Amino acid sequence: MARIDDAQLADAIEEFERDGATVLRGVVDLELLDRLGTAIDRMMAEGTSGHDRKTGGGRFFGDVYTSAYDPEFRHFVDTVGLAGIAGELMRTNAVRFFYDQLLVKEPGTDARTPWHQDRSYWPVTGDQILTTWIPIDAAGPDNGVVSYVRGSHKWDRFFPAQSFGSPNGSSLADAQAENTVYDDPDGPGLRTLSDVHRHPENYSYATWEVAPGDIIIHHPMTVHGAAGNASNNRRRRAIALRWLGEEAYWDDTRPHVFRRYKDDPRFPYPSLAQGERMVDPAYPLMWERTTASA
Repeated sequence: MARIDDAQLADAIEEFERDGATVLRGVVDLELLDRLGTAIDRMMAEGTSGHDRKTGGGRFFGDVYTSAYDPEFRHFVDTVGLAGIAGELMRTNAVRFFYDQLLVKEPGTDARTPWHQDRSYWPVTGDQILTTWIPIDAAGPDNGVVSYVRGSHKWDRFFPAQSFGSPNGSSLADAQAENTVYDDPDGPGLRTLSDVHRHPENYSYATWEVAPGDIIIHHPMTVHGAAGNASNNRRRRAIALRWLGEEAYWDDTRPHVFRRYKDDPRFPYPSLAQGERMVDPAYPLMWERTTASA
């Protein structure tokens, strides 16, 4: 497990359970991040994989499951040591690797990430699913760090998947105004995605300045979004690693993004029946609790 003291871990668990998101400082090895950054730049220069969207003079580049075919990304997943931290925050005895997602917003990129919940896009039910968002570059509100609506993981609301288009505008609010697939606004303070956009004063937000070595952690039901990269000279390379606990179950009853990869030999796809625990070779076991850590 990545280096973290007991007090820092206890504070993170408390904040995560209360707010649905938390931050840990200085837990990822900087040499490992530099190595991953070199691999990202090489991948972007080659242009043979990933998805690329140039917008507003910038560039929004991403990929999923890169670790399935790129040895440098696989090395990062295997050695970064975050599965144990994920296990402690999920309060589970075993952690499996779900998938990785690369998210790069270059300076001048106006592409926004709409308000959404992650679990809307996944064939999974249960609360023991967790994302660690790892910046390769320093990130803050000016260059596209993620913002979270505090406590939204406890709303008992499931929002449909949102469009991740590329609306114009200079702020996250502008992006949300042009997103036409939000649920109907029920009125101020009634916890809809439209209301988060139209009445931000009704909510509290968690937004951090993070440096390489830090990680942001969030619950799959926490409402979150991100502005574009409005800076002139600050890159925003980040990788999200998703983790599964014991109480995560396969759910193929609704549309999900994984279906597009089902017949692609590069990507793992599970052989699971509806409602089964996510125990499958597609999701390798990365951490188990020992008696000493119980």
